[in-house]
Amino acid sequence: MRSFKQFNSFRIAKYVKSFFRGTLYVTGLGLLEFQQGMLVMPSNACNNVKMRVSEVNREIKRFAV
Repeated sequence: MRSFKQFNSFRIAKYVKSFFRGTLYVTGLGLLEFQQGMLVMPSNACNNVKMRVSEVNREIKRFAV
C-alpha cells in the first residue's frame, strides 16, 4: 500500500497503472482501492472523492492512447 501526502492525479495514475491491483492512501481523501488498473469508486464517497477518483481514471485512460 502506497501513501500519497498530496493529491497528484498523474502520479497516482502512474502508480495504479503499474501495479494493477491494490490499495493506496491519499491524505485528505482516505483509503482507495484499485482493480484492473482503475480506481474503484467507494460506495459511500462524498462528491470531492468521486471527482478525484474520476480525474485519476481519466488520466489512466489517457495513458492508453
